[in-house]
Amino acid sequence: MMDEDLKPCPFCGGTDLEILDIDEGFCAVACETCDAFGPMGMGHDGARQEWNHRVVEVDPY
Repeated sequence: MMDEDLKPCPFCGGTDLEILDIDEGFCAVACETCDAFGPMGMGHDGARQEWNHRVVEVDPY
């Protein structure tokens, strides 16, 4: 189920995302469509922030 605060998967565009409890308070977002696994953050809010952080490529010209 898509958490409204999560961006779609950057790899497949999927919205079937889940925040998983990993270890010692660390969590990460996982895409159920392509099995992508986001960087860990502290708690659900930290995982959400890490998942939503996207590097924007800028045209150097």
